[in-house]
Amino acid sequence: MNAELQLYTTLLQHVMTVNPGRHGLLSYLFTPRLRSSCHFPRVRTRQIASIAPVRPRVHETIQLPIGVSGRVRLDAWAPSPSATGENGQRNILVHLPRGPDPNGLTRSTTGELAWLQTQLSPTTSLVSINYRLGADAQGEPTTFPIPIHDVATAFAHLTSSTSPFNSGQNDPAKICLLGSHIGGALATMLALTEANDVHAVAVVEPLVDWVGLDEIVEQLRAGEDAPRKRQRHKSNVRFGANDQSVLAAAEDLIKLRAQLFPTPSSYFDPFASPVLFLRAPGRDTPLSNTVGDQMVEDLGLDEIRGGYGSDNLPRSSKGDSTSASASAAPAPGDPNPTFVSDIMTSATTSSQTPRRRRKVLQRWPSVGRPESTLLPRVKVFVGALQNHPDAESQFVDPRLGHTALMRAQGSELVELMRRACFFGREKGFAEDRVQLHDEPAITAESAEEVDSYGKTSSSTASSMPESAVKWAQAMFRSD
Repeated sequence: MNAELQLYTTLLQHVMTVNPGRHGLLSYLFTPRLRSSCHFPRVRTRQIASIAPVRPRVHETIQLPIGVSGRVRLDAWAPSPSATGENGQRNILVHLPRGPDPNGLTRSTTGELAWLQTQLSPTTSLVSINYRLGADAQGEPTTFPIPIHDVATAFAHLTSSTSPFNSGQNDPAKICLLGSHIGGALATMLALTEANDVHAVAVVEPLVDWVGLDEIVEQLRAGEDAPRKRQRHKSNVRFGANDQSVLAAAEDLIKLRAQLFPTPSSYFDPFASPVLFLRAPGRDTPLSNTVGDQMVEDLGLDEIRGGYGSDNLPRSSKGDSTSASASAAPAPGDPNPTFVSDIMTSATTSSQTPRRRRKVLQRWPSVGRPESTLLPRVKVFVGALQNHPDAESQFVDPRLGHTALMRAQGSELVELMRRACFFGREKGFAEDRVQLHDEPAITAESAEEVDSYGKTSSSTASSMPESAVKWAQAMFRSD
């Protein structure tokens, strides 16, 4: 061992004399001549991974008081300070759950929120506003306008400079909103009322017009007496699906409306139906229930106790010609039960039918100069059903009808925003600021398995929520 050490010392002295410096030593030691004449003992080394560990987000639950005894819960996932830097730009994706719908889906699950976190960059925070709507933990019904108050209070907490959420922050956060169905309507409401604090809005099939459901049912029922070919073509052009599917979906939404709104004035409110910020409702706010609500009441469905049950009101079908008086309620087990659409036929001809008025466009913002407020970037994601192969079929598919209704509402929302919110702007500015995204056509077979966030398991239909999250993530990188 001493002989080998003496040999290495002699070689090192010789090399440093001839080729001074570290590089001279290395080049000399690894020459073929030296490798062939000397034997060096093999040294075992360890490989150390250079990939930095993923820093998990920090979860925080925030309880905000609402009124006397109410509370709204916020779930926040923030990246670690080492990921964003001390004074880095804060990006916050505010998620609004879809809320109740005719399919019995309520709010986001833990798995869906975990999925959202995987879609975001490590420097983006996620905040989910768990607004109250529908039955609570004790089974008590919660109706509008409670969700509006919850969302407004939560958003003020996220944006106020005096809020503990922004303690120690010099610059405001860049906020993007993400919502679907009723959550999409609440996100649209925030975009139109808190535009200066919102950077971008991505909404998936937003339910932004509760008022127009009565008009749709009235028109479709009245059209059943018209020549079938002409009426079917007119309905398919508007909705992209057969009228029986659209009618079944509209009836389902009217029944849901009876559960969520205590009076007609509560859904004639622009904060609940955001399209009414941009145009007139087309009819006067009724002093009592509308035609659709009256039909739900006549069927024995008490709104105050949570509306109808799904077993009380089957969907209408083409071959059912049963009609009943407005005061007749369906008996359990009745082979020919009464439908909302059946009573609608006789009720729409009565003198109590609300007078129809023009849906006049309203300027936004309604006060002040148009250039004082700029609408944030908005992208509406809907299903493309104009050329659907089942449009001429009479097979009743409420899910397809619901997709067609949401597409009609989303398309109208985009058109109204472009016309009402950008007076005096250059050509093409509104089209760039507010966009409509059409997903590939969804068939009944491809929509068999749908989870509670709207993603399908079929390879033939892409995921609108995934597209919406990607777009929102791209908006964080824009000015």
